[in-house]
Amino acid sequence: MRIQSRKKNFALTACAAVLMLALPAPSIDHLYAWSLRDLARIPRQDVRTPITADKTAPPSDEKCLFDAVNDLSICDDPEVRRFIHVYLTRGRPYVVRAIRRSRLYLDEVDMIVRNTPGAPPDIALLPLLESGYSPRAVSRSKAVGLWQFLGPTAKILKLQDDAWVDERRDVEKSTIAAMRHLANLQSVFGSWDLALAAYNGGAGHVRRAMNKTRVSTLAGLNKRGALRKETSEYVARYAALLVIYRNQDIFGIADELGETDVRETGVIELEFPAHIGRLARVAGTTVDEIRALNPQLKTVLTPIYERAYRLKLPAEAIRALEKDGEMSYAIKFTSIRKHVVRRGESINLIARRYNSRPESIILINNIQDPARLRPGKTIYIPI
Repeated sequence: MRIQSRKKNFALTACAAVLMLALPAPSIDHLYAWSLRDLARIPRQDVRTPITADKTAPPSDEKCLFDAVNDLSICDDPEVRRFIHVYLTRGRPYVVRAIRRSRLYLDEVDMIVRNTPGAPPDIALLPLLESGYSPRAVSRSKAVGLWQFLGPTAKILKLQDDAWVDERRDVEKSTIAAMRHLANLQSVFGSWDLALAAYNGGAGHVRRAMNKTRVSTLAGLNKRGALRKETSEYVARYAALLVIYRNQDIFGIADELGETDVRETGVIELEFPAHIGRLARVAGTTVDEIRALNPQLKTVLTPIYERAYRLKLPAEAIRALEKDGEMSYAIKFTSIRKHVVRRGESINLIARRYNSRPESIILINNIQDPARLRPGKTIYIPI
């Protein structure tokens, strides 16, 4: 894994020397004055909701979020300190689950982020906040995937969502789309802090707040209460998770993660649609593992319209499939036709019309009850 808890010795020293402020014993009533070491001593059973941080505390230096995280000066920000507390107490189970899940996907995400010119490497950790690093996450507003894309945004970014796949759940494709989106926001606002706020609240919302207040920094917008609550807290929450992720040993998080079995994986190209149940049997793996590695799949079939479909599998499963001449393809065809079902049509009638097989039509369209075809429904016909 390329992103790890870095410079732990420096972090310990910095927590004590740089961040310790001149209050006696830490207390919940003076949360903003706590040091990282104080936060690390919070009893795990303490799940009390802390009071809002003191807004009169001196503001931190105006610097990029990632620079402030690197030198830990971000912890001078009372909002960041408040969210560190939240994520170490009542939010702790969420953090542990998110970091544990990140082990499955972080290498792939990290590689894409590092191949994006100008992108800070720690952007690879943004899904800790967005989705708890779960490609299957769905928000109340119907945002989906690691990067929590809404349908209209996904469409703009050319992420496919149809009967077979939802590419918002595809780790590789959604991460490439997210980096394209974030890089564009950064070029628009000239700041990663504002780009992150716009990623959450929308570029229009952030731009209107800037125009209304004539303020061009995130700290200034937050000071004037110009952003919606969720957006104003977004970067502080992300910063808190970065601090915790980088200092897992200090906060005892590392002890709770346990071991994660991360298997060697690879990609195989499928010339024709494949049934993942059959693939699993031939490859000596399970349907659940195939789905875990390919969360974008909606049905038991890979997309019928795409030749050379790239399916991620355990390395040993790929070796087993390569020995299977037929590759366990569900069906072979030379072309696909679309057909809109008309009233009174049956599968047999449609199959005869296109010189296809009823069984193939039923299979690739995942038709549960062939006797009840809904008029107006679009189905695909293998030829």
